[in-house]
Amino acid sequence: MQKILDVKKQEEEKPSTRIEREKPGINEAARRKARELVAKEIEKFRGSIQSLTRSANPLGKVMDYIQEDMDAMQKELDIWKDENKEHSLALKREQSITETMVEPLKLQLQEVDANIVDMLDRISALKSNILRNDEKIQKMVSNR
Repeated sequence: MQKILDVKKQEEEKPSTRIEREKPGINEAARRKARELVAKEIEKFRGSIQSLTRSANPLGKVMDYIQEDMDAMQKELDIWKDENKEHSLALKREQSITETMVEPLKLQLQEVDANIVDMLDRISALKSNILRNDEKIQKMVSNR
């Protein structure tokens, strides 16, 4: 675009030469045609610049809001991290409380399991004793 403006200035500032004086009709037509081409180019550039500006303006607004959105998302992330810490601590406390409450029950369960094993051993011993006594009774009865 700068080149076009430079060419236009040069054409306007160019001193009249002898050839131009001899053929003013031809030179004037060429100048008019050049001016029309320059005007068309300027209009094209003007339209392109306006189109670019229309496209860039919404993009600029979006760019303005990106930082606000990032800040909001960072704050939300911090809130969620804090909440996660709070819940983790609460979970650990509850697990500790539960463990202390369950510990006596675990001991009691071990005692009950040990008692069951003892009782089963006694029952086995008694059954064995009963079977021996039955055999003795059978021998006594059959010996008679």
